[in-house]
Amino acid sequence: MRVLFLTAVAVLLVGCGKAATSTQKVVTRTTYRVATTAPSLDVGVVGNLNGNGPGAKVQHGTLATLTAPLVLVQAGTSAAARLASVAAANPDTHYALVGGSAANLKLRNVVGLVIRDEPAAQLAGAVAGLVAEGEGVAAPRVGLIGPSNTSISFSFGLGVHAVTPHALVLHAWTGNAPAACKEAALTLLIRGAVAITAQSGRCADAAVSGAHEQNAVAIRISDFELLSVPATEIVRDAVGGVFHGGEDLVFGPSSGAIGIGPHDPRLSQASVLRARTLAGRLASGQPLAG
Repeated sequence: MRVLFLTAVAVLLVGCGKAATSTQKVVTRTTYRVATTAPSLDVGVVGNLNGNGPGAKVQHGTLATLTAPLVLVQAGTSAAARLASVAAANPDTHYALVGGSAANLKLRNVVGLVIRDEPAAQLAGAVAGLVAEGEGVAAPRVGLIGPSNTSISFSFGLGVHAVTPHALVLHAWTGNAPAACKEAALTLLIRGAVAITAQSGRCADAAVSGAHEQNAVAIRISDFELLSVPATEIVRDAVGGVFHGGEDLVFGPSSGAIGIGPHDPRLSQASVLRARTLAGRLASGQPLAG
């Protein structure tokens, strides 16, 4: 199969359509365009991802066993840590790191599919605000746990106060150590937090475990980042004969990649319905408050 290599400089924020901002990166975009489009395409999947789409024949496996032209790899997994060496050794295979940046890899057969953290944190904050609102007290408290991150903290606070302006946000900067994250969750609950939020990964898993031991609502920011959206987008391009590499494609709220995914069953049905409404406002560019 003959492949043409096209290189250009571009700024991408998928699904946004707005002018470049400081949150976007100027990247060198390398597009692989095949000469003919096959009626179907084998797509390898490593991790808990959905790579389905018209014309895609999905195979789940490992980096060592998959031989498909396009392989999707979930960020944050052990496979993602090995992606650079595997991709360098297999230059004819195209890889997509779903949910993470590939900019530092500088490999023209690897694309990063990045979902913006800040809108996800804002939506997570709004859900925490809904929990706080239901307490019916003057100054309900919610907690945020994880590595220190100013933009995440600010966005989370915006979401909380868009729903419950009088709520207090308690912070516990723990790093990623699971034991520290769980201990922080229990400490914030003792301090009166009615919902615990953590970012992602093992830290979030531990914080959620601690909250659930006390029958408290727990929220993962990563649950608001819908990996199926960028995965489906990249598969659709590949089936159409276009492969991306050497860049990050950044997905904002209007792409549909920020929304209500898995959530704590302790959330009331009314809160879930309101959260979906807030997600729609975020996707359409409207403020959450109002």
